[in-house]
Amino acid sequence: MDTASRTAEHVALFRALETRRRDRLFADDHAVRFLPARYRWLVRAATVRPVGRGIARLIDHRYPGGPRTSAVARTRLIDDLLAEAAPEQVLLLGAGYDSRAHRIPGMPPTYEVDHPATQRAKRRRIADRPHVHYVPVDLTRESLAAALAGFPRKRTAVVWEGVTNYLTAQAVDATFRDLATIVAPGSTVVFTYVDRAALGDGTAWHREVAKVGEPWTFGFPPADVPGYLAERGLDLKGDLSAEEAAARYGRDEPAAGFYRIAWAVVR
Repeated sequence: MDTASRTAEHVALFRALETRRRDRLFADDHAVRFLPARYRWLVRAATVRPVGRGIARLIDHRYPGGPRTSAVARTRLIDDLLAEAAPEQVLLLGAGYDSRAHRIPGMPPTYEVDHPATQRAKRRRIADRPHVHYVPVDLTRESLAAALAGFPRKRTAVVWEGVTNYLTAQAVDATFRDLATIVAPGSTVVFTYVDRAALGDGTAWHREVAKVGEPWTFGFPPADVPGYLAERGLDLKGDLSAEEAAARYGRDEPAAGFYRIAWAVVR
């Protein structure tokens, strides 16, 4: 992988479009910086309310399965979980074009772990900040524990958003086990995952990400998540589908029942 993630660009587009809505769930004024020219004109056009609604409908038609609403609902839910955790530091795994360290006031020291190519592309588009620390690592090939040698063992909020479904079972297992030793007890780990049943049913969303060379490779049966985490030193506190998260915030637009956001606490 020598270029930035295409799915990271798509999520940035969804966040930029959300920011232009009057009933927006969050404001991410940095998201547009990560977009190619072909997407920026969509964001500019979306400032006109009827046009913005039309663009949203076109995206939902072009990419069935609810990836747009799923992305914005998970973003808002994770923002809220971060605020509730009140951590001493934040660790973003597979940060992509996440701009929380820049857009959320009062963010504590934040460590961004990501594939070197995506991280380079990101840093060309957003200013460095003293409280943001970048850690380039490919979790499919490298150990998180080794990459974070010397990481402060404090109460941490870990955000692993939009990543596990692109990894192997071995990489996911190793990362959870590493997290339980890297961060302090009482730390919160928020992660997203795909219901394993969706990997084999040929969903339109799965077909689309496969077309851009980023197919889903891993998922959990939701019923197995509490036991899986318990074996790795974490206690599950909550697990919502993107569809449920969207409903929580009053959105009745298409969102995925198979795409899930879970959070747990390190023992």
